[in-house]
Amino acid sequence: MSDMNDVDRLVQRAVAGITNIAARAARFSTRLLLMTLLLCIGGFALGVAALSGGIETVWIVLGIVFGTIAIASAVLARWRVGAVKRHAPELANEMRALVTSGDPAEREVVEVFTVDDPVAASGMQFSTDGESGSAVVMSRQMYGFREIPARTLENSARLSEAIRAVTTFPALVLAAVLVSLVFGFLSIFFLIALAL
Repeated sequence: MSDMNDVDRLVQRAVAGITNIAARAARFSTRLLLMTLLLCIGGFALGVAALSGGIETVWIVLGIVFGTIAIASAVLARWRVGAVKRHAPELANEMRALVTSGDPAEREVVEVFTVDDPVAASGMQFSTDGESGSAVVMSRQMYGFREIPARTLENSARLSEAIRAVTTFPALVLAAVLVSLVFGFLSIFFLIALAL
């Protein structure tokens, strides 16, 4: 029963950590999405108003392509990290199954603490080199993930999605930010062109 309590505590901590990261990323990505929409749509509209002729057609094509990339990156980042919190119960079940399937990778860890104080070590004397001391030996079971086959994660769809959401988040954010900054920078020139 104690092992199940330990597993439950481990799973709760892991799921809480992942959902906490996802919640912070979701708040950030919501702001990013609003900024991306504002800069891309505003820059696109200013470009269409400021340009004319063939360059306007080029701007429309490029603006639509890059605006779609930026907005889609921000939406995808927000959707993926938002899904982690929505599927927290399934994620907990998959993590519990993953942790409890670690029996083949079980290891026993032995920790030895030595005490050199002769008063504290009065009952357990040992001598290896003429000096006396005592040792306290503790052991516990550990489960390693190295021996768990890769197919285990294939059966954990929510865990795989959570890992993908967290690991792809920076690349999606970078794409949205860079394209939005280009739209913002070009908007300055479009405003100057409109003012002249």
